[in-house]
Amino acid sequence: MNNQSPYAPTNIHSERSVSLGLVRNSSISLDVPFKLYENSKEQHLYEALSELYSIIVTLNSLERAFIKDTLYDNYEARVNRLISQYNAILKQEEVLSLFGSLEQFTTTYQLDAPYAKNRLEVGLPLQEPQLTYNGTGNVSITGTADLGAGAGAGTGSNYSSRAVAEATGNFITCMDAIKLHYRTKEQLHPLFSDLIMSINKVLNNGEFEGKAKIVEWLIKLNGLGIDESISEQESKTLLFDLDNSYKGFYSKLDS
Repeated sequence: MNNQSPYAPTNIHSERSVSLGLVRNSSISLDVPFKLYENSKEQHLYEALSELYSIIVTLNSLERAFIKDTLYDNYEARVNRLISQYNAILKQEEVLSLFGSLEQFTTTYQLDAPYAKNRLEVGLPLQEPQLTYNGTGNVSITGTADLGAGAGAGTGSNYSSRAVAEATGNFITCMDAIKLHYRTKEQLHPLFSDLIMSINKVLNNGEFEGKAKIVEWLIKLNGLGIDESISEQESKTLLFDLDNSYKGFYSKLDS
């Protein structure tokens, strides 16, 4: 009697059968949780990466909600907190080494978060338009500048005197910091973040000559590593761009 199989015999098992065989013959109990780490140091690194992943996912959701007008309050505070947590975790050199760059991290873990990536690259919340929930189920879009009566800035326009003074002070603070040889992200980025936010409060996100350069510098500073700093030549260029922006800001107020 011919017992030959109706198909060609093979010694190659299917991927599924090999996998099942490995599971059945494994000495590892499937009832015991599998550990990603062997010691507390490795545990800390994996937990830091998981926190970074969660921050990116949460931030992306916040940005989407803001754009869709479904986030009615505390947008700026929430985003600032997430950005601060993100930066604080990445100050640890070992975590940063595993993390790589934001682009590398999102690619490695197949994380689709374009809104969060943009916000983290800039390093501060989207300022305008500001969404205000009026309690009636509707969302109104307004600026952050105070345009009330008697709020003149001394320029003949209805800008908030307090907001203009704050922006002016931030311009001066940034210029002084550069003259005092501030060069690192930790030293300069918070100052430039405050500057951009105060400018937006005055001009309701309006553009003026030199503002784009300041935003470019903000992104560049935010991209610096822990041990990196801008060069002496870059600091001179930054001071020049800052001075031009300051003049453009006041020209906008006078227009």
